[in-house]
Amino acid sequence: MEQRLWALAEALLPETDIETYTQGLMDLGATLCQRAKPACGRCPYTDDCLAHRQGRVAELPTPRPRKALPEKATTMLVLLHGGDILLEKRPSNGIWGGLWSLPQCPPQSDPVGAARALGYVADLLEELPEFDHCFSHFRLLIAPRRLAVVRRPDGAEEPGRVWLPLADAAQAAVPTPVRKIIESLI
Repeated sequence: MEQRLWALAEALLPETDIETYTQGLMDLGATLCQRAKPACGRCPYTDDCLAHRQGRVAELPTPRPRKALPEKATTMLVLLHGGDILLEKRPSNGIWGGLWSLPQCPPQSDPVGAARALGYVADLLEELPEFDHCFSHFRLLIAPRRLAVVRRPDGAEEPGRVWLPLADAAQAAVPTPVRKIIESLI
């Protein structure tokens, strides 16, 4: 079938001025033969159009099947102390570059142990509902874990970390899924 279509397409090509021909085809597709709102009444090729003759304008051309997005997973640590929440600055390159975010650890990690690795003694309060966030090239499965920090270290915080009141954190430069988590706690 594909070979027949290529043969037909090549048979319709003009001998000269192919650039004008191909530009015309692209203009027809961009202005008249659109998938969402085809303007068949203005098209000079309606009589030759298979979709129009068969009454299938709404279903042809069929959309390309979407590739399944690869999935990644993370656990986000929602570390709370009093009415404050801990945010970390993301590296400038990569996903959410330069934004403030919740600390993360691998999916099957112990959240209490991950908090301890950051220097905080914490108790797990609850596993918040898991959800996903889609990027153009992958789907991120997010498992938020709410922890109560028993004791914050005395003195200055680590560079790139900040404790903010929940309301301020919701207004900070945070990615959408992080804002969603923070707002669920307010």
